[in-house]
Amino acid sequence: MRPRPAWMGWLTVLLLPVSAQAQEPLGHLAVPAFLKKLSPEVVLAERVAALEATSGIVLRGAAARDASLVSDVEAGLAALPPAMRRPPGGRLEFVLHVEPAPLGLGDGTKARPDWSEQREQFHLYRYAPSEERRATLRLSRLTDTEAEQLWRRRAVVHAVMQRWDDARGWSKRPQWRRLDGWLLPFERPLTWKETASITYAGAFSRARGQASASLDLVTFAEELFVPVESLRPDALPEDDQVRCQELSKTRALSEFISEARLGTLPARGDCPAFDTWAEADALSHLEVLLVAATGRQPQSLFGHLLLRPVWREGTTVQGPGFERVVQLVALTGMEEKGLGYLMKGMTGGYSTVFLTGTLGDITHESLELEQRTIRRFRLNLTPGESQRMLERIWELERRGYLGYYFFTDNCAAALLFLLNGSLENGRHVSAPGMLWVLPTATLDTLAKTSVVDANGRKVPLLEHVPDALESTGDRARRALVEEERLLTKLASLLPSTALAPLHHVHRRLQSPEPDARRQAYEQLPHAVTTALDAAPPSAHAETREALHAYVAHAVRVERAAVDQAEGEKLAIERERLVALDLKGQGGAAQGVKDRQLLFEREDAMQRKLAVLDRTALLQQALDTAIKRLPTPDELKALVRAEHTEAAFAAATEAQGALNDGPLADVDPRAFLAKDHEQKVELETTWARGALRESGAARTVVSGGVDFPEVGAARPVVSLRTSAMNEALGDARLHGFQSSSELRVLDGELSVEPRWGVPRILGSRLTLVGYRTLMPELPQQQRSFSDSLGWGAEAKMSTDIDRPLPYRATVEAEALGVVAASERFDTFLAVGLGAQATMAWSPTETVPTVGPRLSLAHRVGLPGPGNSALRLEATYVPSWRTGITPGFTHEADATLQVEWYLGRISRWSVLLTPRAQVHWEGTLASWAGPGRSLASLPEGLARHRLALGVELR
Repeated sequence: MRPRPAWMGWLTVLLLPVSAQAQEPLGHLAVPAFLKKLSPEVVLAERVAALEATSGIVLRGAAARDASLVSDVEAGLAALPPAMRRPPGGRLEFVLHVEPAPLGLGDGTKARPDWSEQREQFHLYRYAPSEERRATLRLSRLTDTEAEQLWRRRAVVHAVMQRWDDARGWSKRPQWRRLDGWLLPFERPLTWKETASITYAGAFSRARGQASASLDLVTFAEELFVPVESLRPDALPEDDQVRCQELSKTRALSEFISEARLGTLPARGDCPAFDTWAEADALSHLEVLLVAATGRQPQSLFGHLLLRPVWREGTTVQGPGFERVVQLVALTGMEEKGLGYLMKGMTGGYSTVFLTGTLGDITHESLELEQRTIRRFRLNLTPGESQRMLERIWELERRGYLGYYFFTDNCAAALLFLLNGSLENGRHVSAPGMLWVLPTATLDTLAKTSVVDANGRKVPLLEHVPDALESTGDRARRALVEEERLLTKLASLLPSTALAPLHHVHRRLQSPEPDARRQAYEQLPHAVTTALDAAPPSAHAETREALHAYVAHAVRVERAAVDQAEGEKLAIERERLVALDLKGQGGAAQGVKDRQLLFEREDAMQRKLAVLDRTALLQQALDTAIKRLPTPDELKALVRAEHTEAAFAAATEAQGALNDGPLADVDPRAFLAKDHEQKVELETTWARGALRESGAARTVVSGGVDFPEVGAARPVVSLRTSAMNEALGDARLHGFQSSSELRVLDGELSVEPRWGVPRILGSRLTLVGYRTLMPELPQQQRSFSDSLGWGAEAKMSTDIDRPLPYRATVEAEALGVVAASERFDTFLAVGLGAQATMAWSPTETVPTVGPRLSLAHRVGLPGPGNSALRLEATYVPSWRTGITPGFTHEADATLQVEWYLGRISRWSVLLTPRAQVHWEGTLASWAGPGRSLASLPEGLARHRLALGVELR
């Protein structure tokens, strides 16, 4: 009598060791020798029974009669760790359909489901080729038969892993969801369903994985456990195999399986391209770089973040220009920076990408053309986190495409995305805001996150490195100060007659005209030689070193001028474009596609330069594009740029002649080392007295007393909140230049506390306000306005004591600096501008316009945290229209002390006692000669004393 199939299934399993020498294809369950004498149909039935007995896998009907399918099911199970081959959740039936489907798998629709009966049945279809690029990208060397086997085996892994994920919830864990940025419904505004932050289909094993984090994990497991090389070892080069491409996902899934004690996945093995690129053993640390504002250009104020891995110097010395820097940028191609460009940047029209460039490219673009200094911050990561960061950079450069939104999904959000996918032990850094993610505020958040270092001490995740990458503009400003110091020193060493030629050259070098400077550089060797020849023997060496330093600093100043001229030339050439095919090579969308194709094949990519030098790309396009003739002003600027280049050439020729001649005995390396030491010392001193936090998301609570013109004194409580508030003179490690001021959504509400509901006294809201005191360098001043600062502001206010309580105001002014310290922590500035106001009440609307006079003074106080005494005063006489036209006057003065108390626990405490005086009204006319003056003010006057407290 024939045994029952279930009994035979168990007998087959028990006798597996007996047939260990049987030669069966890899992945098939071995069959005892005596069973081979049975008919193929019986053997197949026993194999099907063995699958059900050992793994709970049920095959019925056509599926049970398909020998190749049974073999692929056996092979798919064999690819999994032994402890995972029996999935949780009870029986798992594979249902085979006769109709074809791409890859032989369902797509989740009603017509072609992948699951049914509450995940008890997994549906398979007759195999058909797919046009899905990512799913078939690495299968080109497989035959059709091999491709069918591959996807059948992957289908088995898919079904089993889906059951395991349902039971263990691996795809719900943060360390998985953060890799592709999976968001739950309503986790962020306008997120209605589960969505991945990464938008590129190539970041997923196949399209089905883009539907949810669970399918992302399951489809990745298909590719990991049944890679292409399991069918044909030579199907892919090592570097293109999934184990060398998806390093983070492989690590995460391996950790899940190990933690569940379900097995251990094999070690990654060698990945030549990644291992050569990463140089993990030589990695020192990683740095966050802040491309700071210039102080002159408001469009650069919000800053830009980069990531820089720093390697220890190995046996092969690499120049600093070839060090790698990771740019987190929107790929905009060469599209014009107009209204359309702005709208696309705010509405997700571009993609954020991760570009591994060189420090030389960054230096040329940021430090030279834009003249923006780059501040450095060290990330205190564990060795494991540093390794994961390298892996994430490698992966995201190839597949990390995120939607770009200027306010929320920008370079700062991309940095957090990269970092959160690498942190260990459940650490996570939240975005500093939901509606606005500022780069400087992101630095605040990173610095407030505490970690434990190798010595067991608590340290911030982010620490300032007082050695910025100095822009040529800031280096020139420092050089100008050094020139004056050196001339003073030389005056103490040499007679005045010997220094006269050098003083004459120095004055000429301050000229804004490049031809005058070129002539001065031609006279520089004679002036230096004259001074050196007059030096007494005892001071000869000291004089020579001072003259060498003076010449070097003069050339640095000229270098800043020629860099600015190059930037202006590029801007003009771009404006002259008539026909540039932005739908082709220059368009953002095409740039994304080209880049994705470049990174699809690792072997092909390694033969190309995977660096996007945006400046070089723009220059290449400009050289071949059709351009209009320059306007007279543009032509004048281009000619000036050529003359500036000639002046710089004369400067370097003079320096070369002197260094080869009378200054040849000076060691230039010693000069550079001493100059760098001075720079670091200055920056360290500045950082020691600066506030760490930026001016983002500030809240100040104030209490005080109002002294109105009519009535008794009254208590006042104010609440001031700011999306951004950095005042002139503020020194902040994570902030802007202290020469600039920016206020965005800066509002204050004042109420009178009393029994019951408090009485609202007034409010004000600055929509946006900007001021800068930074003038252009003397050599770069083209007009009088270049020697001035400027400011503009748009604001609204309400005051119940005014006849017209509501106001909207727009103002602009030019600012002249009377005196200022080098970093503007102390300054005195006066302003002259114009102000337009619309005042109204429920019954009347009155516009006014007039000049605006202002005074701003700040004195730095001793102590930490950039404490200061600040005075702000304005006077606005304006012409009022309406029912009673005439002049109205408004004066306002505020004296405030900003007293930083230091850190109390995790909070920074800032006290701001202030006194305010405000008056507005009309002036009575003069009564005439011989009579008493009647110019007494008539209007609203108010005095306020208040004490504000800010905790950060």
